[in-house]
Amino acid sequence: MFEPVKNQRISDEILHQIRDAVLGGKFQVGDRLPNERMLAEQFAASRTSVREALRGLEQAGVIYIKKGVNGGVFVADADHRMVSRPFQTLLQLRKVTMDNIVEARLIFEPEAARLAAQRANPEDLEEMKQVIEQMSAAVQAGELPGSFDLKFHKLIARAARNPILEMLSESMLEVASQVITELHPSIDVLKHVVDRHREVYEAVRKRDGDLAYSVMSKHIIDVRNRLAEHSAPAEQRRKSRSKKT
Repeated sequence: MFEPVKNQRISDEILHQIRDAVLGGKFQVGDRLPNERMLAEQFAASRTSVREALRGLEQAGVIYIKKGVNGGVFVADADHRMVSRPFQTLLQLRKVTMDNIVEARLIFEPEAARLAAQRANPEDLEEMKQVIEQMSAAVQAGELPGSFDLKFHKLIARAARNPILEMLSESMLEVASQVITELHPSIDVLKHVVDRHREVYEAVRKRDGDLAYSVMSKHIIDVRNRLAEHSAPAEQRRKSRSKKT
């Protein structure tokens, strides 16, 4: 199935061959690949090179490695994580700002909300409603329910029934959620988030695509503005402490 490799970067060539085999349909999602020893034999390469290639494929989200008696190397289901990893790297390098994220969200999420209003099924609506109630309960208890906020937006993207839009939206949402969490939003901010989620949900439930688009746009901008107001005093205190030291 695979060919011996002669490239100096043997692990890269192995990675490319396996990736091309997966993308070319020779393996399906969930299929088990040959084990490390068998792959080394097929590629006429060392197990170290195979191991490096598999590690790269796992990081890229092409495969996943399962330990244990029933373990092995399996073809992964392509999802937003394959797209979000480069964004996470940019974020770690501090090359992504809050304004960058807001601009990107305004491109994808309002349109996802419009499509969700047209395409959401009863199960989608019920899940949205449950997540809103769970987030509301968490906020009332004084908790920081970041996971519920992220899940609601993911449900909207899923209900749009466009896999490309869903993947792009979810990749941005992962980054946005991380940035927002680091800003430590106040309970007051989170209460407003719950209210805006209810408005988006009601627009989707009523099949009003234009309203859903408008409310989602206002929600994203509102969160950005409230977080900016919330984080400004903290930033000023940080700068003040730095001057004193």
